Amino acid sequence: MKNKYRILSLLCMGFIPMFTSCDFLELGEYNYFDKQETTIEPARVSQLCTQVYTYLPNGLTGISGVLQDVATDDAVHPYPTAIVQRFVNGSWAPNYTVDDVYANLYKGIQSANFYLENCLGLTFDDWKYSDGFADTYNSYLNYQYEVRFLRAYYYFELVKRYGNIPLLTKTISVDEANEVLPAKADEIFKFIIDECTEIAKHLPAKVTNLPGGPSNYQRATAGSALALKARATLYFASPLFNPGNDVSRWEAAAKAANEVIDQAGTFGYKLESNYNNLFGATNNQSAEVIMCRPGGKSTTFEAGNFPIGVKGGKGYTCPTENLVSAYEMKDGTKFSWDNPTQAASPYKNRDPRMSMTIVCNGDKWPASTAVETFIGGRNGQPLANATLTGYYLRKYVNKGVTFEAGQTTNQYDHNWVIFRYAEILLNYAEAAAHAYGPDVKPDGFTLSACDAVNIVRQRTSVKMPKFPTGMSTSDFLTRLYNERRVEFAFEGQRFWDLRRWKSLDDMKDIYKVRIEKNGSGDYSYQREKLESYNIADKMYFYPFANTELFKNK
Repeated sequence: MKNKYRILSLLCMGFIPMFTSCDFLELGEYNYFDKQETTIEPARVSQLCTQVYTYLPNGLTGISGVLQDVATDDAVHPYPTAIVQRFVNGSWAPNYTVDDVYANLYKGIQSANFYLENCLGLTFDDWKYSDGFADTYNSYLNYQYEVRFLRAYYYFELVKRYGNIPLLTKTISVDEANEVLPAKADEIFKFIIDECTEIAKHLPAKVTNLPGGPSNYQRATAGSALALKARATLYFASPLFNPGNDVSRWEAAAKAANEVIDQAGTFGYKLESNYNNLFGATNNQSAEVIMCRPGGKSTTFEAGNFPIGVKGGKGYTCPTENLVSAYEMKDGTKFSWDNPTQAASPYKNRDPRMSMTIVCNGDKWPASTAVETFIGGRNGQPLANATLTGYYLRKYVNKGVTFEAGQTTNQYDHNWVIFRYAEILLNYAEAAAHAYGPDVKPDGFTLSACDAVNIVRQRTSVKMPKFPTGMSTSDFLTRLYNERRVEFAFEGQRFWDLRRWKSLDDMKDIYKVRIEKNGSGDYSYQREKLESYNIADKMYFYPFANTELFKNK
């Protein structure tokens, strides 16, 4: 019976109600462990630290199981009633929210604050002579910095969504929560940046220095903290948060990204030679991945994104022609539908990342059968719920899964990449271009903005031509923004890039490709407008849900 209650107590630690008092561990007559007992055993303290990690987002489950990119010009959802449609059909409002993570992220912050108030300076005297205590204690010494990193990360997720939000660095009661005032977004960004600067001094350089080794890429390290700092400083410098274009913010963003670049060898970061490996079942072992969020073994993502017409497939993510047209020709020139040769064979001689991201008509996917997205094809219109755009998703989808009768349905790990080294390089390129120009190598830095982009483009499996020197800053940024789009397609970046750049108008018109097969077996391709979105200034930030406004005026 005592063991039964012991398990109950530990399980209850995983469900911390929002804005409770800091004695939430007092679970009444069934609780054998009060706060003092909990903090006396390393395993229970570790459980409290792990609890703070559980609020990390998983972009593969995204918005009701749909990638957030479906709310951009990179993809559409085939079902008009899908919740994600609220982002683009004009119905997004305080009483009709989408991706409302406000309360959940504050639960994570409350959990972090609880840990920092109650679990520092412990010695675990009763456990000093147990097996493996040295490793256990070293992990414990890291926990406070991991928790501070997570708290900073959750604040970043909040500020990019809502702007001005409450800044809480201690546990608070329900009454206090209902009276708390918002801080300015500038103050939130400063808190995040200062926290990352400090905790990077204490966290280990590599996950291999932690128990668990490479499989522990979800654990925070010094590189994780500096990657968050680089992303936060970039957002803080961007037009949405920097309307006066304070150049010093761009300089700070370039410096923050350069901190990671300079220490890449120490941290063990380098670009993955095979772009495909970044999105498979073992991507958590890639040296490019700075931090990921494990999602466990499943077939859910495959079921949601295999083409209609493939057994078990629902085809939720339909890449747009907007995105497909963004992939350059293999020689680095722009693809154009006005070029008769290119329009006649639009998927030939393109940036290799396209075929590793998007399933096009004729591709053999997920097995040996060619996908048919032409009108009347086995995976195309007018088949119910077939792709509206002529394309299906490949990135993050594991072709080893099958739902065919009589075959074994294997499950595979799905790890959502939170930070990877290519982002650091492109963050640096953007900030350095704004601060210094495309070709300038600032004093003390090892790369120019142009150099950083070309490292990404020269990945072994991609080998796209380098950006030339001599471009104007404006022309360079135009190409860089396109580079971010294709490099990070379906990784949750474009949704936020369009907002921080204040460029939502760029996603208003959505295009598809109409494919017809003629009697000789040849195909004709025609770019057509699919729909136009309702774009409004209010879309740059999330609305606060009415449920929150009713609690705190």
